[in-house]
Amino acid sequence: MVSNTNKILNILKKFTKNELISLFNIALDSAKSNEPDMKSDCRYCSSNKVILYGKKHGKQRFMCKDCGRTFITTTCTIREMSHQPYDVWEGMIEDTLNGNSLSHSELRLGISHQTAFNMRHKILLSLQDIERANPLMLQDVTELDETFVLECYKGKSLPSYVTRKPRKHGAKALKRGISNEFICICSGAQRKSNVFLKAVNRAKPSSIEVSEVFDGHIADGTLILTDGLRSYNVLEDVADCTIKNVTGEKTSFYNLNTVNSLHSFVKEQYKFYRGVATKYINRYCTLFEYAFRSRISDVEKLKAAILKIERAYTIENIKVESLSHI
Repeated sequence: MVSNTNKILNILKKFTKNELISLFNIALDSAKSNEPDMKSDCRYCSSNKVILYGKKHGKQRFMCKDCGRTFITTTCTIREMSHQPYDVWEGMIEDTLNGNSLSHSELRLGISHQTAFNMRHKILLSLQDIERANPLMLQDVTELDETFVLECYKGKSLPSYVTRKPRKHGAKALKRGISNEFICICSGAQRKSNVFLKAVNRAKPSSIEVSEVFDGHIADGTLILTDGLRSYNVLEDVADCTIKNVTGEKTSFYNLNTVNSLHSFVKEQYKFYRGVATKYINRYCTLFEYAFRSRISDVEKLKAAILKIERAYTIENIKVESLSHI
């Protein structure tokens, strides 16, 4: 029996060159049929005096009657200067929020590794921008603690000041206990609600670092549970909150189970990704925040927010923005 693929090939052989080109263009237009063409305000001056102005590269073009500038549906969005269609971007955002690997996205979406990498980091930058615009607030009962992950120079040669040999996947630190091989991630987890993560240094966080990390993220009236690290006491000056050391407490209420669960999740993801380059760790911390509490409805809302964000991300942004210099 002739396979369906061979049947299609036999049919295509009967077409002329011009007919094949026409067929290809029809298929291309069909693939872009879900491209959002809704008229929006001017991307440059925010005027609503915008008219349709033909198409460019298969995308609807608009012209502003006030400033005279033209733009398309992807101008000043995460998809600006991208050759990938809307479907691929939707798929890449879903894969990123669901914690799938780049290799998985490459195969599923039919894109190269470098394209998948660039798209993922544009998405991570957009998540950070969304969080800056709407800072996460920890309130009610919140647990604070820190966790440590191995430094990682994934994707580049070891710097000259690093004396150890490159690690293989699954290798452990050379030194026992907490050392300069580990990156400290300050963590805050509100019970049944928001979580917050940020990498700070290679040791226990100081009072100054704790203040910088959680300033603007602790609501007044919050009960903060800690393991007794004195650096967290500075938060009483940052917000009108109460600090409670749960070490030695025997009641079921006073515990750090939620933040410990968050730490387990971060380390599982870190292991799944086979390490995260230390310079990108805070980008991934933002992703872990959303992924830890995410539901299907949250992923859909966040995907829509990312696609609507009014900012273009370039390769230069990926290289230099929000890097961790730890």
